[in-house]
Amino acid sequence: MRVDSVRGESTLGLMATLGDKLLDKRIVVRNIAKGLVSKEVYEKHLADLADREGTYDQVEVDPGDSADGVATE
Repeated sequence: MRVDSVRGESTLGLMATLGDKLLDKRIVVRNIAKGLVSKEVYEKHLADLADREGTYDQVEVDPGDSADGVATE
């Protein structure tokens, strides 16, 4: 895949070739500025993300417990 094809609408090709690295929220602004990914592709990626709200397990932690079994004060 050529680099210029990444700038188009081919999200599937983008993800297959480069993974999520171009769309990582820590560097996506820089990648958009460099022309490596378009703002439209990034916005579509965000819109296509699954809603994970409520799919997590809630864990309670006792501050007196530690991983090594020794209580902390």
